[in-house]
Amino acid sequence: MIYSIISNDIIFKNLENEKSIQYEEINYKGSLLQVCYNENKSYIIERLISTDPNDYLNNELQPGNIINMSNKIDF
Repeated sequence: MIYSIISNDIIFKNLENEKSIQYEEINYKGSLLQVCYNENKSYIIERLISTDPNDYLNNELQPGNIINMSNKIDF
């Protein structure tokens, strides 16, 4: 329940039109990544899942970067 002076119809009007984003977890260069598929046959990194601090310092694994499908290895 949302308590607001704005009508629920206005708040949720675009919710039905949005396509749902499918996330995948893949193993890329030894690190586990949460990615979403891009129409250009590639993946966009959404999240890095790691306990190794050095993985977070790797610019190649930063959220927003694009991975080509040819580099994908399922985990």
